[in-house]
Amino acid sequence: MPTGKKIPTIESKALSIAIKRAMAVRELKTPALAEESGVPYGTLRRILELNTVANYEQLRRIAEALRMPLSEIIEDAEKLAEDPDVIADYQEETGTVADSPAVDTTKQDLADAADAVTDLKAGMDMAAKRGDAAAEQEGYEEQA
Repeated sequence: MPTGKKIPTIESKALSIAIKRAMAVRELKTPALAEESGVPYGTLRRILELNTVANYEQLRRIAEALRMPLSEIIEDAEKLAEDPDVIADYQEETGTVADSPAVDTTKQDLADAADAVTDLKAGMDMAAKRGDAAAEQEGYEEQA
């Protein structure tokens, strides 16, 4: 049965980092940001530590307190969510694989393609050894 609990994602981590970066630029500590934004200190701390996920109103108030557009924080977070170091850090912290388009599947795709080519070539070799020119030609055409 769903509990309604918000589960942090790679995007949540990236958003937390983006907020922390904006705080550093403005030399604001968490208590000061909580006071400026009106977001309770405990809630803000949980957001930054990935123990909860911020809602839109909280983000809007945080951005306002940081004196920057929320879109700028979101843009920074989106870039961070694609950063391999941030992804690796998130995976290490959570013991999971990030469910994000930023996860690079290229190596696995290349490995799968290489396996398929190897299988195809093995089939062609077997066809050539048997003298089955039609099967060999079919394998060659599939490869192209």
